[in-house]
Amino acid sequence: MKKFLLGSLALLTLLFVCGLVGSFWLANSTARTLKKLRSEISAAGDPIHYTDYATEPVSEKDNAFVLLSEAMPRINAYTELIRSLKTKSNALNSGDSTVQQSASPDTQKQKEDFFTENNELFDLLEEASHRQRFRPDIQRSQGFGASAAHLQTSRQAIEMLADKANMLASRGEGDAAIVVCLTGYRILKLTELENSLLGFLIECVGLEKLGKVLHQTLVTCEVSEPMREEIDTQLQQFQLNANLTNGLKVERAVGIQSFQDFHRAAAESEKNQLPIPAFVAGTSIGKAYLNDDEAAYIEYMNECISMVNQTKTSRDKRMNAMATELSDSGFLKFVSKIMAPDITGALDAKDDATAKLHALRILLAIQKQPDLQIKSLPVAIRTDPYTSNDMITQKTKNGWLVYSVGRNLTDDAGNLTAIDSSQRPLDVGYGPIPTQPTKSN
Repeated sequence: MKKFLLGSLALLTLLFVCGLVGSFWLANSTARTLKKLRSEISAAGDPIHYTDYATEPVSEKDNAFVLLSEAMPRINAYTELIRSLKTKSNALNSGDSTVQQSASPDTQKQKEDFFTENNELFDLLEEASHRQRFRPDIQRSQGFGASAAHLQTSRQAIEMLADKANMLASRGEGDAAIVVCLTGYRILKLTELENSLLGFLIECVGLEKLGKVLHQTLVTCEVSEPMREEIDTQLQQFQLNANLTNGLKVERAVGIQSFQDFHRAAAESEKNQLPIPAFVAGTSIGKAYLNDDEAAYIEYMNECISMVNQTKTSRDKRMNAMATELSDSGFLKFVSKIMAPDITGALDAKDDATAKLHALRILLAIQKQPDLQIKSLPVAIRTDPYTSNDMITQKTKNGWLVYSVGRNLTDDAGNLTAIDSSQRPLDVGYGPIPTQPTKSN
């Protein structure tokens, strides 16, 4: 019996030692893998942590955000006006007689009155749009949400500018509408300096809003050749593939920094809030677990970044495979499952916005040269981002349609109108638009 106990004790001791050695080796092995992945990021010239994305000092005279901050109260006032008008409109539709009596019968006039009374606001936005840089009063160490104020202000300003341009176009003032659109596009370009996924999505939404107004202006108004050239020059400055790539790199840096916070929490057992058993937190096994998890996250984000320039068919197949790999990992890669974003929507938004930019630029070229051969345009203009084929052009009795096959990858004969507000049009583009610029009355 004594020999059996001694033998059992020796075996347990051996297993314990082997476990310690194995866990130590595993921690070191995963640490080496993680170090290699981080080194590859640094070698590519990309910061690893979010706090590394420091912005250079910008003088007050060059800082667009100084002027945007000055304009913010009146931008907010316009947003509240629109919200109030929508509330009254919804109440009217619901048959609320009390609100019917108090609601203005001419909401368009209230918008126009605001624009007339706030001419200096639009002068301020015009001046801000010509400043090429900005520096909001934030510290990167405060977290990625610190820049949300600038993005929110820019988004509201662009919506207001789109409304004003639409009003001018409805009056037949084509060039004046284009000038306001140009201000909106320049402010929208400033959002790229945020280098964030949120900023990129706001950019896509802003491009859609301004694109609708620009298209309507080209259809209904006479626009001078210099104005059409200037708006085309502005449109070609949007490089959405590069912008999304930068946004995903920042997203990756945010995730890596979060893992560093997890490692610190694991080292302080009394503050441990990790989603792994407390008895392994701070141990070699715990370190190996987090190292492996972080490595999986970085590899996932690297794959996402590599798919930005791919077509939808190939990238969706890979995205589905990556999602399956994560879900099938069991209790491993727990943090990656929580933090890894599904970027399918962002990629589709990027392709939608790119297709609309290409469609607008092709339509501008057709207005300039009615007998233009689409194949003569640069590949960068005529390519459908969803398929890498040429954008589809279709001449109708009312003018030209230019469109992409859209998210279903099917040519639906230029179906650019959604069945209802909850759905997207089957194809993505603009038209019909007259070959020759419309003559205003």
